[in-house]
Amino acid sequence: MQPMKSSSYLILFLVIAAISFGGFKMLNNTIEETATETLANINPVPEVEEKEIPKIPSNTELPDSLKWFEESTIKSLPIKDGHYKVSWKVLGKMKLNEQYNEEMGAYIPYPIFHPTVKDLDKQLIEIKGYVIPIEETGDATILVLSANPYSQCFFCGQAGPETVMDIQLKKKGKRFKTDERVSFRGKLKLNDSDLFYLNYILEDAEVVKR
Repeated sequence: MQPMKSSSYLILFLVIAAISFGGFKMLNNTIEETATETLANINPVPEVEEKEIPKIPSNTELPDSLKWFEESTIKSLPIKDGHYKVSWKVLGKMKLNEQYNEEMGAYIPYPIFHPTVKDLDKQLIEIKGYVIPIEETGDATILVLSANPYSQCFFCGQAGPETVMDIQLKKKGKRFKTDERVSFRGKLKLNDSDLFYLNYILEDAEVVKR
């Protein structure tokens, strides 16, 4: 047998290299596929459940803050003995607008009354609340009625100015206890400028007898 020429050796080497490369590539692809399947089984990708976004019904009740400019009058309020029976919820329809006051040298929150509250100006009303005696306010000329007990009232920083009212008694002399629940009748006066009085003033006020 004759020895193989160098060219034959080269051809044989290329054939063996090609076969080896093809086998290596197939083995590598098999390893990658196996690894991918294994990882998928270990950490499966969670399926995202499609949920329909709920729609707000057209008849949904809106909060009072969005009803600010709705048409409203005092005609819906109950009347007893010629007096509108007013709740603190009604008087709570008031917003504050801060403006700079040169005399005070500070920004002062001035009230903006809801149309319903404006209709109550100079009207006879009846309202019930917690009494804050004179000595608690530091002013010997006024009596204050609050929507909340003294520990939660405006003067303790626990509520807004819409929750208190100056009571100007028609006949003075009766003394009240702190947090005493009392109903008063009188003429409501809205105050949006005089800083020495609260935003609500009840003039010629009398205690409602039970």
